[in-house]
Amino acid sequence: MDLTVLLLAGIAAIYDYVLAHTLFCLVPAFFIAGAMAALIPRDKLLPYLGKDSPKIIAYPIAVVAGLLLAVCSCTVLPLFAGIRKGGAGIGPAIAFLYTAPATNIVAILYTGNLIGWDFALARIIFSIVFAVIIGFIISKITDHDENKEATEAFKKHADGVDSKRLIYLFGALLGILLVGTRISEDTIKYPVVAGLIILTWWISSSYFTKEEVSEWMGETWIFAKNIAPLLLIGVFASGIIREVMPPDLIPTYMGQNSLLAVVIPVLFGIFVYFPTLVEVPMARMFLDLGMAKGALLAYMLADPVISLPSILVVRKIMGNKETAIYVLLIFVFTVIAGLMAGRFLWT
Repeated sequence: MDLTVLLLAGIAAIYDYVLAHTLFCLVPAFFIAGAMAALIPRDKLLPYLGKDSPKIIAYPIAVVAGLLLAVCSCTVLPLFAGIRKGGAGIGPAIAFLYTAPATNIVAILYTGNLIGWDFALARIIFSIVFAVIIGFIISKITDHDENKEATEAFKKHADGVDSKRLIYLFGALLGILLVGTRISEDTIKYPVVAGLIILTWWISSSYFTKEEVSEWMGETWIFAKNIAPLLLIGVFASGIIREVMPPDLIPTYMGQNSLLAVVIPVLFGIFVYFPTLVEVPMARMFLDLGMAKGALLAYMLADPVISLPSILVVRKIMGNKETAIYVLLIFVFTVIAGLMAGRFLWT
């Protein structure tokens, strides 16, 4: 195929993507992720992740900690190793390892805007349920010598966090994102968004110090510069793949709610590595080419969470037995989720 045709297909995909999804989806999402990283003290959450902490507290905290991070399956590994070394129980640590790539705020917002909010809701619900179940299973069937000295440190109570100002700020930021993506009438959308931007500026200047705002802007810039180029590369690649892929390939093998249709994308998602969020435009491409939504959900539940590079690293942290169980559970649960969703949600 002519190289010019492939380049034009990739450029056209980037043009459509930037036009439709950057200003009112990714930009607010980056600011939200930056605020979460800079203004919510994650170290205040860690004392509740110890192996002796009540499970009803430890697992939700692990999920919330994952929600704060927009990282891929490989980037989360040093954080996973760090909280394990610090004394976190294996179950909550696994829940964190699963949710950080799968349920972070940027990924969910991006999924909702690009694929659909029903799909994003299904993704986050299944991801949270699977993270807790997989963490609980591994904690029960594996033996671990926990670091007792470090675990004692996890029992110390953390200081409270001024939540009111955070509620104001995140409410305004979410308002910008929702109004910008859900209201199509420009005469309503742009004035309301402008008002919310002014409100966000007033909240940040009234309730936060200059140092906090500066740290927030710094974290936002880090997210943008690290993620945006990879997203553009992923979108460019998806445009080329769409051009060269036989039009009947995906509808033939993955266009229905069958076991084979779900297993193929799950295996692809487990072993092929994509940087964080790149799986979303890839999933959009698969959907446009005819992949069934149940199979697509199974792919989205597997791809961000694990990859061949991350499997090799997890093996060094957890060991062969635990890693094999972890990968097997991800495969089984994501396949079941795809079949269930295809049967009951998107028939």
